[in-house]
Amino acid sequence: MTIKRLAMLALVLISTVGLGNSVAYAASLCVQPSGAGRCFTSIQGAVDAANTGDRIIIRAGKYIEQVTINGKDLELVGRPGAVLQAPADMQDTQSPITGFEARPILLVTQAEVNVRDLTIDGANSAENNPFLEGIAYINAGGVIRGNVVRNIGFGEPRLPIDANGEGVYQGDGIVVVNFSSTPRIITIVENRIINYNNNGIIVDAEADPNNPLVPNLTAQVLDNTVVALGPNEIIDQWGIFIGGFGFADPTSSITGTVRGNRIHDLMTVGSYPLPGVGIVTFNPYNLEITDNTIDNVNVGIAANQAFGAQITDNQFSGPSQDVAVSTGIFLSGTDSVVSENRFKKLELGLLLMIEDPEFGSALNTSLDDNRFDNVTVDVMTGPGASTAVAAAAKARPTRIKSLRR
Repeated sequence: MTIKRLAMLALVLISTVGLGNSVAYAASLCVQPSGAGRCFTSIQGAVDAANTGDRIIIRAGKYIEQVTINGKDLELVGRPGAVLQAPADMQDTQSPITGFEARPILLVTQAEVNVRDLTIDGANSAENNPFLEGIAYINAGGVIRGNVVRNIGFGEPRLPIDANGEGVYQGDGIVVVNFSSTPRIITIVENRIINYNNNGIIVDAEADPNNPLVPNLTAQVLDNTVVALGPNEIIDQWGIFIGGFGFADPTSSITGTVRGNRIHDLMTVGSYPLPGVGIVTFNPYNLEITDNTIDNVNVGIAANQAFGAQITDNQFSGPSQDVAVSTGIFLSGTDSVVSENRFKKLELGLLLMIEDPEFGSALNTSLDDNRFDNVTVDVMTGPGASTAVAAAAKARPTRIKSLRR
């Protein structure tokens, strides 16, 4: 027994000590406003000093800066009270990558980065910082967990008008875009997005034109809370947007899960023609949308040209005041399942599009065990009723067209 124990001990020592020179251990850096404890005084300073694989601990305090992480796989961990706040005068750090102007408070590109337990505060500074964004991942992956993203807009509903008289949508909480052929996985979980102007969460996959058959993005959007600005006559807000564009085969498009999210207060009233929508999808493949709670909205889910979507066990409650049309689900595409959803206080529960001029038809759709409570029309089929959603989609060209120019 003694010999056997000695042999096992020797084996352990060889594996842990003898090979020690070939094992790299990640460092842990810290950020603290006063620099106490040999910490960095800015988050960007710690990022610049870090190596791939390092963890950056961000201690309590307010850090007024823009942060960019480029090409380094890092972990950013906020301690209670850690706030990354937008400066009064921010730089357009995104257009060199995408060709579209944007000012993210935290930008991650060409890396796998985990960000958790931070407060990202836009300080309602979109007037001076056009196309303000909270967290932006461009051609990047990782986990965005447990953050608060707030005040990403103007402090009130706003839709600036350009020189051509068109509305300019801006003010997005979390933005993820992948247009490279490198496959990425993004997990957005347990965040709280409040007081934003345009979209709470955007996840967008753009096909590489040289490899349009290569899938490049899987999204897990789980257990987030998205709270919009409530009834207004100014702007049609969206809660969560999932889109895939330019793929040669629908099976290559964006896929993943949207589960357990709570989405509230996306509602336009009065004469404003476009609806607030809880979850919007374009061209996803086998996207699972389940166990979400969506209330006080014009439209719960607009699933456009979905391929094999599974829309199950969601709960929809209509607007708290009269609007032109309130609907639980718009659906087009093929081979989708809509089951065990609960619809309450809506004019229309489920619209299956048929020969719709924008999005085609809902083909081979399975409906099972959906429940309708105080709904004027449970299920409707036909063209034309999606006009409002189509108009809203066209009004967001930078988010539903290819990012390449």
